[in-house]
Amino acid sequence: MSKTERVLEFCIELGRRMIIAGANLERVELAMQLICRAYGFLDVSIFLLSSHISVGVMDKDGNYYSRQVNVPPAGIHLEKLKRLNRLSYTVVNEVPDPDKLPEMMEEASAAREYGRMVILAARVAAMICLCLIFGGGIREVAATVVITVLIEFVGRFMQRIDVNRLVSSAAIMCIATVMIMILYVTGLCSKAPVLIITITMIFLPGIPLVNAVRNLVCDHEMNGLLQLMRVFVETAALGIGIYAAIYLFRGSMGLGDQALNTLKDPVLLIILSFGASVGFGMVFQIPPHDLWRAGVGGVLTRIVLIFLPGVLPYRIVYTGLAALTAALYAEFLASKRKDPSTYFVYPAIIPLIPGDMFFHMILGILYNNWDMALTNGAGCFVALLGMSIGFVLSSSVAHYIRKMRHEVHLNRFVPKVPTIRITK
Repeated sequence: MSKTERVLEFCIELGRRMIIAGANLERVELAMQLICRAYGFLDVSIFLLSSHISVGVMDKDGNYYSRQVNVPPAGIHLEKLKRLNRLSYTVVNEVPDPDKLPEMMEEASAAREYGRMVILAARVAAMICLCLIFGGGIREVAATVVITVLIEFVGRFMQRIDVNRLVSSAAIMCIATVMIMILYVTGLCSKAPVLIITITMIFLPGIPLVNAVRNLVCDHEMNGLLQLMRVFVETAALGIGIYAAIYLFRGSMGLGDQALNTLKDPVLLIILSFGASVGFGMVFQIPPHDLWRAGVGGVLTRIVLIFLPGVLPYRIVYTGLAALTAALYAEFLASKRKDPSTYFVYPAIIPLIPGDMFFHMILGILYNNWDMALTNGAGCFVALLGMSIGFVLSSSVAHYIRKMRHEVHLNRFVPKVPTIRITK
């Protein structure tokens, strides 16, 4: 294998691992572009989807090389993503011998991870915080622990037998809701809506929505549209799972009459939002020394959601400003630390996910209460739209700033054309 082929192999494998770890396509394309230019490749062509990478280059001798690779379904491992991102900068700045690249890749990929039981404990803690935010009591907290553990083991089983992701999400949501109904009917919990909304927060595709919007803004329109369609389909699958479970208990349930008494104390809301973002930060494999930054992102988002509705009573406005706050916080830290912004934005968006409105929309459909369904459906849509607008504004500004900044880096690698002097 030639040196050009080894560099190209490294480049495409780096992109694949970054996408699997949760990177947005703009970041991956930039890393691959800079590496190809650093090694003197000409006519670099990169095509990215969240499921496929294709790269073609021409070397200094005029020979063309290309590589394609499929990308498996992405998870989120933010520490590994940070290390891979820093590896890309190291390779660009040092341009090491291609023979050393595989070893550097493995070293960067060997990120320390929390164990499964630690992640489960962190997920349980985050879900308890959300349960309390939505007005749960002691019995609801205990039920949340049981349901979260159940979801973890059912999810692992479905991964083991390789169930389609959409089918898996709908089935797990249905099983969890049935379990909640049983606890409610037997009197082991008194606020079934709180539990269903809390569990829904795990599955609603808020992070894919963020990535879809960013891809639309950052010159990856095709992938952005595909991701938006997937967000819609996944959300519909979750709704079907909840609907099917509640329908089984329809005659013995009074869910439509239960009001949701969400927490009002701003101090407790801020503390619980910090805890939820820290918990999900651990689930996303953020290392201990950075967890407080994940929590601060959730706190900033919650502060906007607490105080702005009284001043600007338009959901699309205050949700958009809360999303903008989370995104600007992430972009600031990313710029300062040379890390991907997703490292900070994912935990910060937890308070923005409209799980309560989604649940009441499904409930309205179930009970033929179309006023409830339409009101909450419209509210859910407006919340997601505002969230999208906030990230569009931030991503647009950050994208063009990065684009101008990295044009300078790319120009470092443009070969200089010798000046031809004409003499008489």
